[in-house]
Amino acid sequence: MNATDSVVQVRITTDGTCFIDDEFFAPPPGASLNEAVLSHLQLEAAALDAPVRAVIHDEQAHYTLAIQVNRDGTSEPLPDDSTKAQVDTQATPPPGPSSTQPPVALPWDEPLAPDRPYEPLPEPYRERLEGICVTAREGRFPEAATSADALISELTAKYGPTHLYTLAAGSVRGDIAWLMRDDRYALQIWIFIARAWHNLLGPTHKTTVRAVSNAVGCWRRLPRSHSLAEGEEITSLLQEIPIPQAESNLNVIRQQLRRLAASR
Repeated sequence: MNATDSVVQVRITTDGTCFIDDEFFAPPPGASLNEAVLSHLQLEAAALDAPVRAVIHDEQAHYTLAIQVNRDGTSEPLPDDSTKAQVDTQATPPPGPSSTQPPVALPWDEPLAPDRPYEPLPEPYRERLEGICVTAREGRFPEAATSADALISELTAKYGPTHLYTLAAGSVRGDIAWLMRDDRYALQIWIFIARAWHNLLGPTHKTTVRAVSNAVGCWRRLPRSHSLAEGEEITSLLQEIPIPQAESNLNVIRQQLRRLAASR
């Protein structure tokens, strides 16, 4: 399959803030910004089942790099002119948001802040989620996971399972599961979050698309036996949430499921 026609724009500002296609992007706990950006591009390539081309503008390190991330997760630099035509036709990235204005307007009284995921939470929940992120950055994933589960239970009881606060904590829990290689549980988390964002924002919003892409990426990392067992879950998700490229993803996943079933 050919690379996608569009070029992903990654911008790192002089203060280290990152935007992917003009949307604020923060690395998950325990990952550097470079690792997180590459992982995000790998997830997109896996979700689309096609190579993804990106141009990284690093204003902090003073360089611009064009790369292609392949379906198998490998990456390679691209010649300077390979993305020039597409880059020239795209708008220059806007300045980063101020400390009070979020990059994406969301339909809540308190908008999602630039330093998400824990900024929207009231105290003491915000401090607890910050602590969970610190624990995860130190590589203590089981401890971070246990604390995140307890926090999510409290937020669910107080605000409901699909409230902004609960989804913020749930996204961190999904990141922790991904880092622990607990892919089956990560899949369930991202399926739930994707459906919640779909109900709030619709199927084409970047937040919804990214959550669905994370779910597909988790499914692709499962062992063969688990991939087959969870096949109905992931196909149902893509049928329910018609994100861009959903049909092509469905076709590829169905082919993989048929091969897995035939090889049993």
